[in-house]
Amino acid sequence: MLKSSKTYLRAGILLGAACALCACGGSGAGSGQMSLSVADAPVDGATAVVVKFTGVELLQSDGTPVDINFSQPKSIDLLNQSNTASAQLFNQPIPAGSYSSIRLLVVADGNPSNSYIVLQGSSGPTGLTIPSGAQTGLKLVSGFNVSTSGVVDYTIDFDLRKSITCPNGQSSCFLQPALRLVDNSNVGNIQGTVSNALFTGTLTAPCVAPAVYLFSGANVTAQGYNATGPNPPLTSKAPALDTATNSYYYQFTFLPPGSYTVAYTCDADLDTSSQASTMVFNPVVTNVSVVATQTTTVDIQ
Repeated sequence: MLKSSKTYLRAGILLGAACALCACGGSGAGSGQMSLSVADAPVDGATAVVVKFTGVELLQSDGTPVDINFSQPKSIDLLNQSNTASAQLFNQPIPAGSYSSIRLLVVADGNPSNSYIVLQGSSGPTGLTIPSGAQTGLKLVSGFNVSTSGVVDYTIDFDLRKSITCPNGQSSCFLQPALRLVDNSNVGNIQGTVSNALFTGTLTAPCVAPAVYLFSGANVTAQGYNATGPNPPLTSKAPALDTATNSYYYQFTFLPPGSYTVAYTCDADLDTSSQASTMVFNPVVTNVSVVATQTTTVDIQ
């Protein structure tokens, strides 16, 4: 069963130093300060996911681009930016005004010397490719506002279990946009442990592919990414081993306040785009409350 209780922990976010950047564009009066970082949840089956960032394009609502070009590319291993950690892309003034989208400029052309994934048991890195073309980057359509002399602090959260696919017979893996923009001043977390018996499956049949799925809203019917229902997963995580306690844990971070549903499955390997989902979720907790700057604990037992 699932036990829910609240602890009060401040999310530690936006780790890393600012880099030298240059920006141009924008027609708003005055400027504000913006900090943008990237983060990710751990993904099963990989030991590294490195993405090479060359800049960021911010698009104002009137169509004016604000281009932020890094003086040197930033190669970031997203698997190191899990839980409440994140890597800062930039922290600098930008024109004040309303913005409609963000485009992350990355080099992902299938060459493993640029962006790559290291799969467990592999002999080396496999290059990452953006299916729509390496020059388009990763676009996130999510609006935000920057007031004159104001400060905004955002993180782009990658869902790598949904973003990365490695088709059979292909020499590279695909990196597709599965991103969400979160306001760091107004986010909370969900965390908990998974009992060893559920993780290994000693209570019933062996647990082949354990994972914890998160859904936005209360009383949501749990389903896989490829299902056709109205409430797809917000994200999912494979539980990690805490060697100090010999127990398994999970954590969802950078979550806007509200109600969520948490569900556990041993069938994450069935959640692929090539077949209909026959996943079974058990147990499921249907009304988990997230409060800004707090962590809600949901232990799976």
